[in-house]
Amino acid sequence: MLARLRKNETFAQVGAGFGVSESTAWRYGDETLEILVAWAPGLRESLVGLGEGDFVIVDGTLIPTDRIAADEPYYSQKHKRHGMNVRAVARPDGTLL
Repeated sequence: MLARLRKNETFAQVGAGFGVSESTAWRYGDETLEILVAWAPGLRESLVGLGEGDFVIVDGTLIPTDRIAADEPYYSQKHKRHGMNVRAVARPDGTLL
């Protein structure tokens, strides 16, 4: 999944690169995403330890994907293209929480 996001390759290309079928690349991508989500702390856990006067920066970006027009949930009206919205919470120095 990380190779797919970094290089914007299709699952067919990722599968060919790793010597597996396209459907296996899809399955591995889904499993990888589930693992990353499980490891990522929630917002409440991320904010533990901040003082009363502390603040955080919430930012995000759209990672372009090769989705087809039928995939409405993945279409960004703002960017006029398909993509995955990634958001992050960070300290003012850029350290991810």
